[in-house]
Amino acid sequence: MPILWPGALVLAACVFDAPSASAFPADTLLDVGGRALEIEVRRGREPLTIVFEAGGGSTLDSWDAVPDSVAVRSGATVVTYNRAGLGRSDLGPPGLTPLDEMRDLARSLETLGVPARRIVVGTSYGAMLAVLHAGLYPDDVAGLVLVDPMNARFIAATGDFVKSTAPVPENPANDRERLIVRMSRTLDDLAARTGAVEPDLPIPIVVIAAGEPWWGRAEIVAAWRRSHAEIAAARAERELVVAEGSGHQVAEDRPDVIVDAVLKISRMALDD
Repeated sequence: MPILWPGALVLAACVFDAPSASAFPADTLLDVGGRALEIEVRRGREPLTIVFEAGGGSTLDSWDAVPDSVAVRSGATVVTYNRAGLGRSDLGPPGLTPLDEMRDLARSLETLGVPARRIVVGTSYGAMLAVLHAGLYPDDVAGLVLVDPMNARFIAATGDFVKSTAPVPENPANDRERLIVRMSRTLDDLAARTGAVEPDLPIPIVVIAAGEPWWGRAEIVAAWRRSHAEIAAARAERELVVAEGSGHQVAEDRPDVIVDAVLKISRMALDD
């Protein structure tokens, strides 16, 4: 694995014919327009890449053991990364948008030389980015797994509720707070873009819904679950799976449900 950012340390290279549970991912810093983007790659033998999008303020570590398990069982190349402002990834300019980030990610995947055909797995806010990614690159994205997803349908049904649950710092003191400000400022545009794209995406999608209510208000819980059911029912290629016993942190509570869904979509992509 080449070092693609001056001075970056590749912690471990794992180019192999068959994934191994003991193989470490290659941790690389890539130059995207003069800033660093931290990406971990587990290289596989199949002509398929699986990209994981973490939740809004979460790092790639929030997926726990899911990427390792998917790499071992699927044979695909698995990519996790930290979006701008998380982990070792630079925050970038104040005007950076989710659209910019998805384009930076796509260019990074090309730089890494991973298979172009890919599945995107997104949880919570990251699920909206997965939908945006699929809309931008329809020839490359073969399927989605949306894990207890934040989505345009829910935002439209609940008005200002989403923004009210994540107070925005008036005077952000660090990169994490600046990231929250930027996410809040770009949320409406992201919802509009994904709301326009999601209903007609002609690819397999598995929607994983938390089995346990976690919002705390009955009407919000109902809207959350209804939005997931509506996404899954919008096209015949979609499926709703309930992660029984799990709250919003499905990767922690029921990683097996995510792994099974990703493997199902992967098999479909490889058989296509």
